[in-house]
Amino acid sequence: MSHKRLITALFALLLPLALLAQTVGGVTGVVFSRADRAPIPGASAVLYRGAQQVAAATADAEGRIRINGLADGSYDLVVSATGYMETRVNVTVTDGHIRNLFNISLSQARPEIFNEEMIEEFDMGDSGYNDNPTVLFDQNDVFNSLAGYNFSAVRFNVRGYTSETQRVYLAGVLMNDAVTGSAPFSLWSGLNEATRTKDSVTGADVSDYGLGGINGVTNIFADAPNVRTGLRGSVMTNSTSYRLRLMLTYGSGVLDSGWSYAFSASARLGGNDWVTGQYYRSFAYFASVAKEWRTGRLALTAFGTPGSRGAQNASTQEVYDLVGDNMYNSNWGYQDGKLRNSRVRNTHEPITFLKYDFFPSDAFKGSLTVLYRFGNNGYTALDWYDAQDPRPDYYRNLPSYFYMENPDYGRNSLYKYAAAREAWMYPEHFSNITHLNWDRLYDVNRNNIESGGLARSKYIQEERFTDQRDLNFAFNFKWRVDDQITFTGGLDGRINRTEYYKKVADLLGGDYYVDIDSFAEREYASVEAKTQNDLDYWLAQGSARALRVGDKFGYDYYAQVRKVGGWVNGLFTLGNFSANVGCSVGYTTFWREGLVRKGLFPGLRPDGSDFVIGGVNISRGPDGELLPASFGKSEAQRFLTWSGKYSMGWVIGGHMRIYANASALQDAPNFSTAYLSPRTRDSVVDDLKPVRTYAGDINWQYSGGGFNARVTGYYTKVVDQTDVMSAYDDLQNAFSNFALSGIDEQHYGVEVGFKVPLPLPNIALQGVLSAGRYEYTSNPTMVQTVDNNAAPVQYEGRTKVLIPYWKSHPVFKRDEGGVITDEIDHFQQHFVPGSPQLAASIGLAYNYDYWFIDADFEYFANSYLSMNPLYRTDFATAGPDNIVTPTEVEYMTAQEKFPPVCLLNLSIGKSWSLGRKYQLGFSFNAKNLLNRRDVKTGGYEQTRLVDNTVGKERYYRFDAKYFYMSGFNYMLNVYFRF
Repeated sequence: MSHKRLITALFALLLPLALLAQTVGGVTGVVFSRADRAPIPGASAVLYRGAQQVAAATADAEGRIRINGLADGSYDLVVSATGYMETRVNVTVTDGHIRNLFNISLSQARPEIFNEEMIEEFDMGDSGYNDNPTVLFDQNDVFNSLAGYNFSAVRFNVRGYTSETQRVYLAGVLMNDAVTGSAPFSLWSGLNEATRTKDSVTGADVSDYGLGGINGVTNIFADAPNVRTGLRGSVMTNSTSYRLRLMLTYGSGVLDSGWSYAFSASARLGGNDWVTGQYYRSFAYFASVAKEWRTGRLALTAFGTPGSRGAQNASTQEVYDLVGDNMYNSNWGYQDGKLRNSRVRNTHEPITFLKYDFFPSDAFKGSLTVLYRFGNNGYTALDWYDAQDPRPDYYRNLPSYFYMENPDYGRNSLYKYAAAREAWMYPEHFSNITHLNWDRLYDVNRNNIESGGLARSKYIQEERFTDQRDLNFAFNFKWRVDDQITFTGGLDGRINRTEYYKKVADLLGGDYYVDIDSFAEREYASVEAKTQNDLDYWLAQGSARALRVGDKFGYDYYAQVRKVGGWVNGLFTLGNFSANVGCSVGYTTFWREGLVRKGLFPGLRPDGSDFVIGGVNISRGPDGELLPASFGKSEAQRFLTWSGKYSMGWVIGGHMRIYANASALQDAPNFSTAYLSPRTRDSVVDDLKPVRTYAGDINWQYSGGGFNARVTGYYTKVVDQTDVMSAYDDLQNAFSNFALSGIDEQHYGVEVGFKVPLPLPNIALQGVLSAGRYEYTSNPTMVQTVDNNAAPVQYEGRTKVLIPYWKSHPVFKRDEGGVITDEIDHFQQHFVPGSPQLAASIGLAYNYDYWFIDADFEYFANSYLSMNPLYRTDFATAGPDNIVTPTEVEYMTAQEKFPPVCLLNLSIGKSWSLGRKYQLGFSFNAKNLLNRRDVKTGGYEQTRLVDNTVGKERYYRFDAKYFYMSGFNYMLNVYFRF
């Protein structure tokens, strides 16, 4: 009897488990490439029920995925892989069965649409225009995919944001520059295949690697397991960057032993069809090895991109018109019959990192990365002492310097005007007029013989370095508590020491150069100590240093930056509804550490006493105040910042999603905009504050049945920005710095992207629209300083002045005869420069039998010139006579708007499968088929006023400088993979 009772009890306990087993199933399948039928290891498969993520899996070496433990019901399986278009499959689990999807095919994304040299075009240093584009090249977002390719030629920035707003991670480590905040894409240029695998989110979305900002987050994996398995070689040529790119990449995949390894190498060589003197001689290397076991993986990676490339300079429209070429480059000339560029970027900044991933369970995974960046980043330029400006497009070499119709300019020599114009327009008859005359520079130096029989160089080529030693760590985790709650978060820290200095690169035929401050010599010639760039050397040796090639001179200091922070985000789902709540906190401190003592700003002696030399106290100003110091550590600036984000979304019918984001962010000011003149002293911008950003957007997205679309409306307000602009000021006869505080902006608009199948076979209609308004909303304050004087420049007795015409300027009414009156008609808004505020594209896409053909028509409008603050002060509008007139206000303060432009682009590509093991393919991209050569893509106002003002009633602007887009250009890439 007892045995029967025991059996009955056991049956009662096991019956519910048996019933449960009958109603719990799963899904399995193999992910493969539609092009060559090859499996795609590492593909991501995420299962959703409504908005709720139920499970996730990663494809193994054979491309197989398997998800178990699913209750009966309907699910959406989203499968994605780098280099492929995302696909969504509806899956129904019934009666506890394992649903076998067999083959899940992914179509390749448009191959090689992103050319990293487009990024480097913006990263050329002292050109006067330096900003990276901010489009996240996300193949799974229809807007970013189309805008990233179609809008790149006109320097389009998403929502008008600068690159500092874009968060770029490498192996979970934030890589935005510690000093400037910019996104450093050029650090891995030439390594397209090795850095192909990435995870991106757009806008204000939160990623698995950081809370992010307002302009998306990209994490590049760049380790052996994430390099595509197999060997791939490619050859590319294009007409705008270089003649030849060779690239070879191999990835082993994860072997049975758990080991994986990968390597990549490339070379980019030659000039281009449009800009003479612009060239590449760049190389890249990458190596990674990893070991994986059941609950973790350890990876070691190292890469670098050594090389050099010649830069282009912006010029005025007068120069472009004289030579008949908007792609004119003033940086080069012939030396002994060979072309030589004076401005060359020489870089080699290797990066190495050790990353440990641990995944003790399906519910929890984490990673810990230690990363180090080091090396050199140099940029050559000409320097001269007691000699005329050697630049061919220097304003005193142009016809307009000798004659202008307006008598206020005092330029009345028609003869010299005609001679200069003829020399510029017919350079074949006037050697080395339109370009650098290297031979003359050598002759001047060789003939400048001083005592001892040595030639003292008046001209040299210097190299300005920005060398980083950047140590980072990052810890990130993702914890899926249950089907409804997931937490992500992390900690990060950074120790950065960036050294700014310059060296003598070439004495140009001379024997030595002297390390003195030529600007200080103009004002303090009678006090020799103040003219010294290295006062300690002068005191020890009794004379300034005689410089040879490789010697440091001029300035040398560290930017010391320390950062630490943490973040956490919670994702909560309930049916078709989801919500994110996230926050972060950070601490930033930075200081300047001078490595050389400058005579103008010596500080105190080591014993705390003043420097008194020849009876002159050079440590103090005229009123006995202690001057800023050039040597030693400055006072540290400290900032505690916080940020918060909230988002919510609804999934409708499995294919449609409506979601909204709200963000309130704080960012510490960057070192690069915190110091008035870090080259010479440790003075800090007054009232330095964290930058505050408030942003919100609402989005509608649809994906399914070949249809892809997204519509977004957004609003962003940025408060308390600072900026420092530097230029030569003719009125002060010195190199000057304009420090702006309290710059506010607002950005709002709509984004639309779509790709819709047409009734015609294999043809889709695709388009993208970005219509925004990015405008200044405050009038900031300005402090102007000069490098050779500690006292700020005074304007009517004030050193800190309002810039009353920064956000807008008045437009005055005209009478019936067209004469300007004193009555204001309206105020004209001023806009944030750097990007078209209206950008649109419409086109057709053909995709069949591994062919793709895209043709797109584009329209761009509402682009504006970058402004300088000097022109918008009361000082500039009042003129020498100190009388403000409507004519002066309108002339001096107006912001230039670029004309709209239409473009036509074409892309063609094809791949062939040679058996199941090999693949051959090509892509050909042709841009600007209309061969437009008059498209301005950027530029800036010169921060100078015409210096011939004696007895005049008003000031006049210097001509602005511009960059232009090249005419018809192409890129051809051929690749082979097995």
